Amino acid sequence: MLYGYMAGVSGETSNKFKLMRSLLLLMNVKQKFELVSRNTQEIITREELMRLLEEKKSPSAYWGTAPTGRVHIGYLIPLLKISDFLKAGFKFKILIADLHAHLDDQKTPWSLLDARAIYYQEAIVAMFEALGVDYSKLIFVRGKDFQTNSEYVVDVLRMSALTTLSRVKRSAAEVVRFGKEPKLGGFIYPLMQTEDIPALEADVAYSGVDQRMIYAFSRELLPELGHKKPICVFTPMLPGLTGGKMSASNPKSKIDLLDSEKEVARKVNSAYCKEGEVKDNGVLAFCEYFLFPYKNKLKIERNKKFGGDINYGTYKELENDFVKKKLHPMDLKQAVSRELNSVLGPVRKKFEKKEKLLKEAYP
Repeated sequence: MLYGYMAGVSGETSNKFKLMRSLLLLMNVKQKFELVSRNTQEIITREELMRLLEEKKSPSAYWGTAPTGRVHIGYLIPLLKISDFLKAGFKFKILIADLHAHLDDQKTPWSLLDARAIYYQEAIVAMFEALGVDYSKLIFVRGKDFQTNSEYVVDVLRMSALTTLSRVKRSAAEVVRFGKEPKLGGFIYPLMQTEDIPALEADVAYSGVDQRMIYAFSRELLPELGHKKPICVFTPMLPGLTGGKMSASNPKSKIDLLDSEKEVARKVNSAYCKEGEVKDNGVLAFCEYFLFPYKNKLKIERNKKFGGDINYGTYKELENDFVKKKLHPMDLKQAVSRELNSVLGPVRKKFEKKEKLLKEAYP
């Protein structure tokens, strides 16, 4: 079963969306390609994507997320990219991969799958609204609603006969928690993710770059079952507060979507952001992967004795000043906290009346 999600919008917002759709009609293939490919880390392959846009007026794409830990600010990056897909005329589905959340070492217990799936969908919608994204043509899909039908299961079984445990484990090593005694569910996970592509009739599989090995595996395996190779689009992963990937399952590495203003400021201020260093710098990465793609600017407010306010129009300008130590980490952190709280404010407000859902999803 597919869940369409129609946006409730004001007259002014509705007129803005109508203008966007009118512009879409005038958009050529090159412009659509630039929209989909901007701010990405890798596309497999760019030639295939261009050919798809030339041949199909309304191609299809999907993004999957397993409802495990509470949603964090790293999710803002894929939602911006999904907005680009929608603007480029794609039919887009978001898969709430509930069965995957359980298969991955039971990160979500079976009894909590439904509540967490609902929470994830509500959180994603709240973020779209906060970002001003027209999601009226977006479709949400639950894994449970199609991943147990006979055709799907038969394909997964056929895949299991075509590959090896080591190949499957290697493909999912960046995503699945295998441990010393890996559970069978972790090996089924990438087979199901592969089958999700034809089951959802997707021309393009979009994800963070951590999913690259699974989708490379999918491109190898699907033709053996008579399905076409998916085009794969990957965006960078937001580093966590302590370095490494920001994880929904690791509260120390993330800023929760519903953290208070003070908590957001505290976490940003404590984040790794060594003066002059770019590597593993989550604060700089948030500017590069989200703030500048979203706003195309960032204002740094600071005392006149430290140089006064400064406005950056590109991320490169900001990074150059940071590397040259013309921009102090604390000034940058204060600006990022301010911008982040401006985005999260409407999300927090929407969830003020959803305390029951949160308790059911994360008792």
